[in-house]
Amino acid sequence: MIAPSEHPDFDAHAAVCFLHDAKTGARAIVALHRFDPTGTYPSVGGCRMRDYATTEEALGDALRLSRGMSSKCAVTGLPFGGAKAVVLGVPEPSARRAVLDSLAGFVNGFGGRFRTGVDVGLSACDVETMRTATPWMVGTGPIRPDALTADGVFATLKRAVRHRLGRDGLTGTSVGVQGLGKVGLRLAQRLLQDGARVLGGDVDRAANEEAAGMGVEIVDPATLIGLDVDVLAPCALGGVIRSDTVGAIRARVIAGSANNQLATADMGNALHERGIFYVPDYLANAGGLIAVAMQIEGHDEAWAHSQAAGLADRLDEIVATADSLGVSIATAAEQLAADRRAP
Repeated sequence: MIAPSEHPDFDAHAAVCFLHDAKTGARAIVALHRFDPTGTYPSVGGCRMRDYATTEEALGDALRLSRGMSSKCAVTGLPFGGAKAVVLGVPEPSARRAVLDSLAGFVNGFGGRFRTGVDVGLSACDVETMRTATPWMVGTGPIRPDALTADGVFATLKRAVRHRLGRDGLTGTSVGVQGLGKVGLRLAQRLLQDGARVLGGDVDRAANEEAAGMGVEIVDPATLIGLDVDVLAPCALGGVIRSDTVGAIRARVIAGSANNQLATADMGNALHERGIFYVPDYLANAGGLIAVAMQIEGHDEAWAHSQAAGLADRLDEIVATADSLGVSIATAAEQLAADRRAP
C-alpha cells in the first residue's frame, strides 16, 4: 500500500484518513482536499460504498472525488472545502445497519468539520439511519440533492446547446443519457418536456422500463458513447471519456451528472480539438452541493432553485474565459477553480 502523498491523484490534500472498525470490519477512507482551519465552514462530500478491487483503487477514488468537490465549491462560489468518504465493500444486508452505525461513528470523529451524505451505494434511507447516530449527515432536506443535480445538468446542458448548436430550445435536439438512475431519469423527463428526443440506457432493467414508459428510446448503455446524437449526457460512473473512447464520440455537446467524466485531464483538450463543447462535470452536477448548502446555511427552496438555474450563467463565465485565453473550456474551468479554491 503506497502512502497517500505518493499516489498520482494526491493534490496537496489537507488530510487523508484510513478508518477501520474492528467490531464490524468496516473500512473507509475519508479524504479532505480543502478545509477551513477556523472551523467556520465544513468540508463536504458524499459517502460512496463500493466493492473496490484494491485499497489503492479506493484511495484514488477518494482523492479524485474530494478534489472535484473543491472545484465544485469554487466554481459555484460556495464557501466549503471539498471532501469524500469511500467505504471499501458493500456489506451483506444483515450486517448493513451495524456498518452504517460504524460509519456514523467515523463521521462523528470529525466533530462537524466533515459533512457527508448520499452517493453511489448509499441511499437516502441509509443517511437517515446514520443521522440517528450523528448530526453531521446532509442532503435529506426539503429538496433532494439528486433532483437539484438533475435540474443543474438540465440548465447547463440547455445553455451549452445554445453555445454550440445555436438553439434556444431543445425541440428536435437528440440527447443520449448514459445511466438512468435518480438523476438520469429526472434529467430525461425534463429533456422530454422541453421537446428533446431522448435515447438512454442503464444496466438496471427496471430503470430502463421506467424510462421507456416516459418516452425514452432505450439503447445499450455501452453504445451511448459513440451514438450519433447532438448531446451526450454521462450520468453513471466516471472515466467514460478516455484515450480509447474520445475518438468515437459523435455528439457535439457533453453535459452530464457523472463525476470525473474525463479519465485524464488531457481529455478536455482532446474534446476541444475535436470541436466538442464539454460542460465541466463539477459545474453541471453542482445542484447536489447546492442542496447541501441550503441545509447547512438555512436557505429556502427559492434560493436553491435560483442557484441551480444560475449554473448556466457560471458556464457563460467559463466560456468567456476560455475564449479570451484561447484555451479549452475544461482548462478555463480548472483555472477558475484553482483561483477561487481556499489554500
